[in-house]
Amino acid sequence: MVDGGTSGSKTKPLLGTDEATIDSKGRILVSKKKRERLGETFAMAVGEVGCLTAYPEDKWERIVAELDQYDPSNPGRQQYTRLVLGTAEDELKFDQQGRVVVPSKLRELVGLKDEVLLVGCGDRLEIWDPKEFKDYQDYPDTYGQKRREAIEKARAKMVTR
Repeated sequence: MVDGGTSGSKTKPLLGTDEATIDSKGRILVSKKKRERLGETFAMAVGEVGCLTAYPEDKWERIVAELDQYDPSNPGRQQYTRLVLGTAEDELKFDQQGRVVVPSKLRELVGLKDEVLLVGCGDRLEIWDPKEFKDYQDYPDTYGQKRREAIEKARAKMVTR
């Protein structure tokens, strides 16, 4: 992803790993601490390695603002935004029970079924299928390599133009 930076942010980092389930309506119960750190509204997209990534609203706005610095006709920007923004949903909120509905298209894109892991990564929360997370941990340099390379290539094309 584009580095949106964290300077000036008052948000505490998202930390730790929790197990959770997805109910029949596509909802995940998120711990109170993670909910507070994600904020009232947040965005979710497919991340660089292929898991879901949830961003606090301020971080997401910085990512989008950085993309807006590049000419919309820039082919690298076009590729990058298709790969990143094309999978995104924003203005997501938790219900009163602390659950969030993960849009079905996002669940399908990353293969989420019943069980998930919620992995705090400082400025973002990653949502993984447990088997996929194990595969990532076993092979971090090659897991999701095609997606990573496509994003890196688009980013390089965007910034060098």
